[in-house]
Amino acid sequence: MTDSTRQRILDTAERLFADRGFHATTLRQITREADVNLAAVNYHHGSKDALILAVFQRRLDELNSERLARLDRVLAESDPPELEKVMEAFIYPALLLTTRPEGDGGRFMRLLMRAWSENATQLHGKIARQYSHVMRTFADAVSRALGTTPENLRKQLDFLIGALTYTMAETRAEQVEATARALIRFACAGLRDSIQIPHTGQLLEETTA
Repeated sequence: MTDSTRQRILDTAERLFADRGFHATTLRQITREADVNLAAVNYHHGSKDALILAVFQRRLDELNSERLARLDRVLAESDPPELEKVMEAFIYPALLLTTRPEGDGGRFMRLLMRAWSENATQLHGKIARQYSHVMRTFADAVSRALGTTPENLRKQLDFLIGALTYTMAETRAEQVEATARALIRFACAGLRDSIQIPHTGQLLEETTA
């Protein structure tokens, strides 16, 4: 079984999962369109669930490798790091990934939307565990930039991921630079403001009084 066979399986699976959904796509459809037999899928991935995870990992490994490389450069520049540069390292590569001119990014974005729309809770959990070290690394960098602890930023970083996911789905290639700058400003303002407010309840009481 060659690496080209594995890549062909992943390319076909990604396209079919994005177009038809995870539940509606069968291994038989994938093997037929990839021109491989079921043994090839079993050899490389073992099961449909493992294949779905591998499709995500191929893109997310690349994305998070770029994020961490950018963050390493930011951390080498100053300690504590500059919050805007930490956010740029997290946000910008994601927007670039989903706006690739060759089409891979758009297909992967449709795949992400499928994962949310089909409420693939188990898949979400596996991906979160797989890349938890990336989020811990960025949470530590953000907390150092703000002079707080990662535990104080958990909800805010969850909000950021939600905003970034939505933005990825709505951003075209020619909008990446402007959109990244706007989202970085938005994220930094929210993060800086959040550490000055003890809890959400106080904010609600003050604004509704």
